[in-house]
Amino acid sequence: MTMPAADALLQVTDLASGYGRAQILYGVGLELRRGEVVALLGRNGAGKSTTLKTLMGLVRARQGQVTLLGRRIEGLSPFRICRLGLGYVPEERRVFAGLTVMENLEVARRPARTGAPTWTPQRLFELFPNLGRMRERRGGEMSGGEQQMLTISRTLMGNPLAVLLDEPSEGLAPVIVDEMARAIAELKREGLTILLSEQNLRFATAIADRAAIIERGTIRFTGTMAELFANTEVRDQYLAV
Repeated sequence: MTMPAADALLQVTDLASGYGRAQILYGVGLELRRGEVVALLGRNGAGKSTTLKTLMGLVRARQGQVTLLGRRIEGLSPFRICRLGLGYVPEERRVFAGLTVMENLEVARRPARTGAPTWTPQRLFELFPNLGRMRERRGGEMSGGEQQMLTISRTLMGNPLAVLLDEPSEGLAPVIVDEMARAIAELKREGLTILLSEQNLRFATAIADRAAIIERGTIRFTGTMAELFANTEVRDQYLAV
């Protein structure tokens, strides 16, 4: 469990969820402050993706509380959570394969939101220049890295207050991973708040302010990235392969 901070944008307390009879999360507590990047770290199957899906309403919370700007959102439908300002980029990317880059962006367009950066296709093409060179290309004709850029851009077109990013570096070539890190660092400079689910510690270290380690559905460590690197025992116990 975490204690709320005055500048907490997203507050998670004693969260439990799962699939059918299988419980995956046990009393998860997290805090996401305005303008920071928090890395949710852990091995495969630790509960990272389930945490993000539960926050987004894609998996039903069995207990606990999730607040966005002080408003309870656990139990709401995903589209309502999205309208309140929480964006979600799934690990599977899920672009609209039959639509062009521009069409993928336009279907997600929402009005500007107070307290959040405002995004347009032109601003996104400055963030991801590769997309700007393929505006009329269909989503199904793009590489995995290009689809990841498009999925992030499509989420940003909703002008969210915060974004949940699920394994954005997974399966990407090293040069694309570096470009993704640069883009996420730029989003942070724009004031966007990000919860990043990752296994790649090097990638997370390049962009995150704080880390939370999850193991078997329970948060085992929270602290700054410097505190994590100073704690060899925690890294060896929960992150070593």
